[in-house]
Amino acid sequence: MAAILPVPEFQFVDADGHPYAGGSLATFVPGTTTGKVTWADPDQAVTNTNPITLDSAGRCICYGDGDYRLILYDAAGNLIFDQPASTIISAAMEPVVTAPTIDEARRLLGVDDAIAAEAAARAAADSAEQSARIAADNAEASARAAADTNLQNELDAEIARATAAEGALAVGFKFDAGSATTNSSGTARVTFTTTFTSPPAVSVTQIRGSADVVSATVTIDTSGFDVWLAFPLTSGITTAGVRSICWMAIGE
Repeated sequence: MAAILPVPEFQFVDADGHPYAGGSLATFVPGTTTGKVTWADPDQAVTNTNPITLDSAGRCICYGDGDYRLILYDAAGNLIFDQPASTIISAAMEPVVTAPTIDEARRLLGVDDAIAAEAAARAAADSAEQSARIAADNAEASARAAADTNLQNELDAEIARATAAEGALAVGFKFDAGSATTNSSGTARVTFTTTFTSPPAVSVTQIRGSADVVSATVTIDTSGFDVWLAFPLTSGITTAGVRSICWMAIGE
């Protein structure tokens, strides 16, 4: 929508249309007596005097920036008016307002840059969140894998231990037993039917019904044992002879 163009060249006249030739226009910060600068050109290259002296036609060129207090005097110094005025827009906003297109106005206002910055910040946040999720998922997967591996190792170790224990129980202890008959001297060599890896413990007992054995001395190796039986003395003479024995061997 088009709007009225502000006129930078003012002409001040009285009620009869006579110009205030030689009058003056003072410019202040609104509501104060603090002077506020104006310019003789839109590029703000040439500063006006303050107050500005009107020409013979009661005119002056006055470019401003923002809000002003304007005080007009005639050539004799009489107060004509004291009124507020405004350029409507500031010099900073003027390029935006006069932009030829909405897209250019958006660019000048920084809207496009703000949208781009917001999009970049969101993308960075999304990327950081995604990276954190992936890292957390990978860490959890690694922890689970490590826990599973550790559990499997413990299970394998327990299985190996149990297997070894069962194997030791099955093969670690061996048993053999039987009976034998000594010669007339009360000695005998007994051969094991089980193979021992080390000499086993052997127990020898005389079969019931024979003369009691005073002692039995046994020499043992992994293949068998030799036994010597000592019997009670009869009139100072050791009784010997053939004896029946039973034996038992336990070992590895």
